[in-house]
Amino acid sequence: MAFRVLISTPSGYNAREILLPLREQLEAATDIDAVQVVTPAAPWHKELFPSFGDKFSWHTNPQDESGHRALLEQLKPDVVVTPTVGLDVLDTRILRAAKQLDIPTLTFVASWDNVFKMERLFSKGHSGSSKAGGGDYELPDHYAVWNTMNKEHLLAVVPGVTDEMITITGPPRFDYFAHHDRIPSRNDLGKYLELDGKESCLIHCATTELYPFTYVIEALAQARDGNKLSGPVELYASVHPGGDIAKHRVYESFGARVRYSFGRRDTALHPDFKYVPTDEETYMLIALFTHTSVLVNQSSTVAIESMAADVPVINVKYGKPWDWLGWRRSMVYRDFQQHYLYITDEGGTSIVKSTRELVTAVNAYLDDPALHKAERMRTLQKMITHTDGSCGTRLLDVIRAIV
Repeated sequence: MAFRVLISTPSGYNAREILLPLREQLEAATDIDAVQVVTPAAPWHKELFPSFGDKFSWHTNPQDESGHRALLEQLKPDVVVTPTVGLDVLDTRILRAAKQLDIPTLTFVASWDNVFKMERLFSKGHSGSSKAGGGDYELPDHYAVWNTMNKEHLLAVVPGVTDEMITITGPPRFDYFAHHDRIPSRNDLGKYLELDGKESCLIHCATTELYPFTYVIEALAQARDGNKLSGPVELYASVHPGGDIAKHRVYESFGARVRYSFGRRDTALHPDFKYVPTDEETYMLIALFTHTSVLVNQSSTVAIESMAADVPVINVKYGKPWDWLGWRRSMVYRDFQQHYLYITDEGGTSIVKSTRELVTAVNAYLDDPALHKAERMRTLQKMITHTDGSCGTRLLDVIRAIV
C-alpha cells in the first residue's frame, strides 16, 4: 500500500543529510505516493531545490506547536522523519505534533557526533543565542544512526529507548562515494578550483572556526618553499559552510587556494539555507576528496569523508606557538579527548604534535599513499558501517517498516 512521508528540513545542513541524498530513490519508489517537505525554505523551493519533481510538496513551518499540529492534520502523513530530536527547535515542534496525532516518527541522527550534542541538550539546554532556551526536545518512536557507537550511546543517555527502537543504517550522504561514474576527473577538479599544476600533489587543509589554522598553513608553505616536501604540492584550504571566509583569506598569502565548502553561497533567500549544494557541487566535493593526496585537519568530520576516498589523514594535535593555555581550553582539544577518539583510536590517521611531525607525516603519505590503508578502512567501516552505497536504501527500508 502506498504511503506519504513527511521530512523535516529546518536548514540546508539538514537537507544534505536526508532530503538531498534520498531524492532519486524517493522519486523512484512506487510505494511512496508523496513526499511532504516541511521547511522554512518552502517559499523558495524552486530556486533552492530545482531538481525535485512533482512528488515533492513544500510547506512552510508554522510559528508554533499548534500550527504544526494543524499542518500535520491537513497533510495526513503516514510517517514523520526528522534529522534531530530538538537540536533544531523546529524538529521538536514537528515531532510533538506527530506524537499527539499518533503518527509514527523517526529521527535519523544526522551526524556521527550528534548524540553527544543530544546529551548536552538534555542536561544543559540549547547553546547559542539563536536557539530556544530550556533544552526543549521531543523523543521519536524510532531512531536511525550511523554506527554501533551511536546506538550504544543512545541506549545509555536517552530515557526509555530500547534496542529495538534503533537501526544502524549508516549516513546516506556517503552513498555518493559509490557513484564512481559520476565523480569528476582530477582535471575537472583542477579547473573548478583554478589550480596551477595538473601533476602537483594536492594537500587539502580542512580549517575550522574552533581554533586558528594559520600556523598549520604557514608550516606547510614553508616546507613547500624550502623543498622539504616530496615533490610539488598545491595547498587548498576549505572553509566550513558555517564559517566566515574573511577570517581565512590570510592563507592566500601563503599560496593556498581558499574556498567555502562547495555549495555555500555568500547570499541566500533564507539565512539557514546559504548551504544547499547542487548535485554538481556534491559530486565535485567527492572529486576533491577522491583526488586529494593527503588531508590535513585538526578534528573535523572531513577526516571520515577523506577515508571514504581512501585518502591519508593527518590530525594536527598541537596549538599555535606560545598558546599552550588557549589550545588546552579550545573546543578542538576537547574533541580529541571526547568523541574524536572514535576516529583516531584505530590508528587510521597520523596524529602530529609538532611542525616537524607534520612535515614528516605529509612526506610519508606522499611517498606511500597506501600507508595506514588497512587502519583507514577499518575506521571508515566503524564510523559509517556500510561502505557500499546502500545507506539511503537502508534508511528508506526503516521508514517502510514503521509505517
